[in-house]
Amino acid sequence: MLSTKTFEGDLMVKETLSGVSKMALWGIPGYLLAFGLNYGFNDLLHWNVYLSYFLVSVIVTTLNFFIIDMIVFKGDKGKSLKVRILGYLSVVYTSKMGEWLFYSALIWATAFHYLWVQLITTFSFLVYKYFFLKKAFR
Repeated sequence: MLSTKTFEGDLMVKETLSGVSKMALWGIPGYLLAFGLNYGFNDLLHWNVYLSYFLVSVIVTTLNFFIIDMIVFKGDKGKSLKVRILGYLSVVYTSKMGEWLFYSALIWATAFHYLWVQLITTFSFLVYKYFFLKKAFR
């Protein structure tokens, strides 16, 4: 006999996987934009690799708010737009500091191409962001 707690746990895992997957899939346009900008800043304009990743993060973060608010969390009106924006910014910019440090450490410590490091960094922080954004939006 299954307990209610087991069923609720399974349901929570399914909901989390669904939410993380939705966030990842709807984030693809932002990822593509980020790769394009990072390539352009680094290979075409020869900007500093650390500064360019930071600027790319700021640009894409702004775009992603609207995707996350309207599609991933379906514009949940439980909280005002102002509260959702502030929650989003606090979660995402805290995460971005960690991502930038992680990205910089990988660039410094490995011979990986910066675009591979960008991809690794993005996926490494995806679940963290989903959990905290869920709390900020609902």
